[in-house]
Amino acid sequence: MISKERSPRSRTKQDQIRTAAERLFLKNGFAATSMDAITTEAGVSKQTVYSYYSSKEDLLVDVLKQLIHSLTENLCSFENMSLNNRDELHQALNNLAYHYISSLMQSNYLALMRVIVAESPRFPQLGNLFRSTLPEKVIKSVSAILEQAKNKGLVNVVDVNAAVRMFVGPLLTYILLGGLIVTDRPPQQPDTKDLEAIVNLYMKAIVKDH
Repeated sequence: MISKERSPRSRTKQDQIRTAAERLFLKNGFAATSMDAITTEAGVSKQTVYSYYSSKEDLLVDVLKQLIHSLTENLCSFENMSLNNRDELHQALNNLAYHYISSLMQSNYLALMRVIVAESPRFPQLGNLFRSTLPEKVIKSVSAILEQAKNKGLVNVVDVNAAVRMFVGPLLTYILLGGLIVTDRPPQQPDTKDLEAIVNLYMKAIVKDH
């Protein structure tokens, strides 16, 4: 992206271009979206678009950064939560599972993941950008919860990294099977009781004398 000091009016124009590009990228994919189409959708000249972005790839990266940011800022952080007993641990995991699923099952996020999967072989930075935001944020939150629970003697966890993957893995099945590969109907979020059942099984595996 071309870096310049922008006036409020200029930033508004850039937002206009970015929003138009996002709509087209998520609807049609990257390859099927041309700069001409983005120009028309945004209602600006091609010269204006290129004054902000040197290429379509540059614009895609900026669109993804903005969209990922809007999704991650809505994901609650659990890293500083104080856990004093098993009930609090159980509740923290329930809450995290709910927020994780709610964030990743949004239609825009699923469309974003499809674009990233399709374009990552050509643009590896897209996969790196995706991985460094929401997935790593969730993993960091689960790790913080388990490390604290381990230090307080609430869990039997030797390998925290493996325990994190045990928690995140089952949740991903809902995102993949009920969202990512489903394009003919709205995403199917799991029932709250299903998430609670997963957390209950997980607790039985990690909690001392449970």
